[in-house]
Amino acid sequence: MATEKKGEATAPVPKSICPTCKSANDLGSLMCKKCGEILKKNPKGGKVIKTAGEYDPTEGSFSPSCIIIPAVLILAAIIFFLLAVGTGPKRGTCGYNCGQLAAAAWKYSKAHPERKMSALNQDELMKPGKKGQGYIKEKFSCPVDPSATYEFDTDGATVICTTCSKKKR
Repeated sequence: MATEKKGEATAPVPKSICPTCKSANDLGSLMCKKCGEILKKNPKGGKVIKTAGEYDPTEGSFSPSCIIIPAVLILAAIIFFLLAVGTGPKRGTCGYNCGQLAAAAWKYSKAHPERKMSALNQDELMKPGKKGQGYIKEKFSCPVDPSATYEFDTDGATVICTTCSKKKR
C-alpha cells in the first residue's frame, strides 16, 4: 500500500483486439472468442520481444547466413583457383630448370655489377660466391634432350632451352 499513490490508476492488462469483429480477447489467445478469427501474435500497438535466434525479414535486421554463405563461397573459389593454377613448373622439368638458372644468373649479376653475365655459364654459377656457396648446386640439363643447352633469350634476362623453345614456337 505504501507503493501505491492516490490519484494514479493502475494500467489495465493489455487485450488482443480482433481485426475482424473488433472484440477484445485475452492476451496470448490464438483465436477470437466471438468470431473464431486467428489473431496476430502481438496485441494492437504492442511490441513483440523476439528471441535471439528468431529472424524477421520485415524488420531492418539481417540473417547471419547473409554473411556466412558468401564468405564460404568466396573461400571455396579461392581454394579452387589456387589448386587449378598450381605453383608453377614442377621440379625436373625444363621450365623449372630455366627458372632456376634465370634466378641464379640474376643473383650473380647483382653480386658482381662490374662483370655481369652476358652469356649463360653454368660453371661460373657453380663457383662459390660471397657467402661461400654457388648460385646453383648442380648443372642443369634438359630432360627432353640432354644434348640441348640453356642460353639467354634475345631480351638478355630470360633463360631458354635450345630444344624446348623450338617446340613452343
